[in-house]
Amino acid sequence: MEQTESKPIKVRRTKKQITQLLKEYDKSDGITAKEFCRKHHISEGAFYSARKRHRSQNAESSKSGFIAFKTVTAKEPSVNLFAEVNGIKLYQAVAAEYLKTLAS
Repeated sequence: MEQTESKPIKVRRTKKQITQLLKEYDKSDGITAKEFCRKHHISEGAFYSARKRHRSQNAESSKSGFIAFKTVTAKEPSVNLFAEVNGIKLYQAVAAEYLKTLAS
């Protein structure tokens, strides 16, 4: 009697099941994606596609609009001033010829 390898059965999973599997993978420690896929009979391509979709959906749902922030205006820059020529402030070293051109 011949033994033939059976093809893996394709299973359609719901969004909820996919989300649950992705959460389980995130919680698993030290297991590679390849091992996880083999254990749960998932193709690696399907796994990475689902993970990408899941992350982009979570990123969109976590956006809640404007972010409040406080602006701080400094009177003087915190960087050391190198030179000031005719009201132009330079904060990095420049060649003498450049300074001469600015001064004229």
